[in-house]
Amino acid sequence: MNSWAERLWGKKATALYLMMAAAVMLLTCLGGREIWTQEHRWADIVSAMFFRHDFLHPFLNDVDYYDKPLLSYWLIASFSWITGTLSTTVLRLPSALAGILAVWSIYRLGVNIKDKRLGLLAGWLLLTTFYFIFWAKTSSADMLNMAGSLFAVVWYADHKNKPGFLNYTIFFLILALTALCKGLVGIIVPLIAIFPDLMMRGEWKKQCRFSLIPALIPAIIIYVLPFWASAHVGGNNYNESGLYLVYRENIVRYFQPFDHRGPITTYFIFLPVYLLPWTLFFIPALFSLRANWKKMSPNSKWMVWAVFLLFVFFTLSGSRRNYYVLPIVPFAILMTADWILATGSQFSKRNIWVGRCVVFFFIAMFLTFDIFQPLYYFNGGMQDFSEKLKTAATKRKPWSEWQFILLDPESKTRFYLHLPPNVKNYTIKGSQRNHQTEAALLEAWPMLKNNNPNVIYISRKMYEPLLKVLLPNDDVIETLPGVGERLLKIKNNNAPVAFIPR
Repeated sequence: MNSWAERLWGKKATALYLMMAAAVMLLTCLGGREIWTQEHRWADIVSAMFFRHDFLHPFLNDVDYYDKPLLSYWLIASFSWITGTLSTTVLRLPSALAGILAVWSIYRLGVNIKDKRLGLLAGWLLLTTFYFIFWAKTSSADMLNMAGSLFAVVWYADHKNKPGFLNYTIFFLILALTALCKGLVGIIVPLIAIFPDLMMRGEWKKQCRFSLIPALIPAIIIYVLPFWASAHVGGNNYNESGLYLVYRENIVRYFQPFDHRGPITTYFIFLPVYLLPWTLFFIPALFSLRANWKKMSPNSKWMVWAVFLLFVFFTLSGSRRNYYVLPIVPFAILMTADWILATGSQFSKRNIWVGRCVVFFFIAMFLTFDIFQPLYYFNGGMQDFSEKLKTAATKRKPWSEWQFILLDPESKTRFYLHLPPNVKNYTIKGSQRNHQTEAALLEAWPMLKNNNPNVIYISRKMYEPLLKVLLPNDDVIETLPGVGERLLKIKNNNAPVAFIPR
């Protein structure tokens, strides 16, 4: 009992400690980091839903935007309604809870494949995987998709020996709800993962029964209902079809990609990256397959086949992005954990070494995501800027009486200031931002020629010197750097600045 391995996944270890650790890791300081790139989509879309009182037609920057199904937005909106606020914590809460579900699911799948030890070890490995934590603390549909897909496989493994209408119905409902978060990949991934087990054991003969057909009906209704409601309830001027976007974003993108055309080697690089730090054990587990294949149990082979088939499926897609590999991670983790626990001369030493690594990486990940990241933004950044701007503006007149014009600030600015979606954003593209003159800005933003005393202009720090000349009668509200930026002496030219008429 002196080794960490015995305490974490030995005979007296318990899943309760694993789940408590998952809650601490994924829920602590959930809103401490500022929202980044794609998170603004969920922030803006959910904000617009509340502003319009319309939860069936997603808009991004006042433009129709149905690239994702509705469920991931509805989950955020539900937590926002319960808590009475729409904050960075609320934005990320569905992903964090999905991460906790994923940890429980990989534990249950490990128990089904072999025993409690495998389940606990796989759970601890997943919980200390860098990119798993990253996406579990990010507002998007990707962790929802991964957790839902894994939970569907767990439901199959738990109930495959009890086939029947009820178990089939719940399985298909899990697939439907997962697909309503990100797309059809939420159905395809579990089916591909299950396929090797069905074929190796001849399970398909047991599972092919008439009750499969009526069990599909509730799932089809649940899946189609939001799209039907979007098409037939309100939204008279809404021009995007949710079901067509499902076809475009899933089928067309797979066979005839119109963007995100990563090289065919994308996942050869990013699967090991997404398994860090456990790539250290995944690679030897991979190379051991040839020597150990004949001795491996059918369940161990199942996980290997699941990793291989999912990898081939994603690689054959014409559209590739690094985080698309996320659904493969739990199956690769299970395969790695199975190799770690394999019998052999290095059995106890390997366990002791991995146990120490789990403790070290848990502490390292907790410090990284739950201590250092919040400290980096503390006492500065977007939240501080929004509070300073509201305080300065309301000293002159009520916040609701001001008009706002966005002069190419970062997309997250609208969320932090709680600006309505109809506030116009005048953007400047890419490299052109660094090559502006007074004349060029006046041409891009002609409203600056006739300064309106009721308008607050919000822009980026890189434009501040020119805007001070063009708006000489305005007071400037700048963004203070957070603790981390001050310590590292980072100059952020994209930080927002605001110009308030005197």
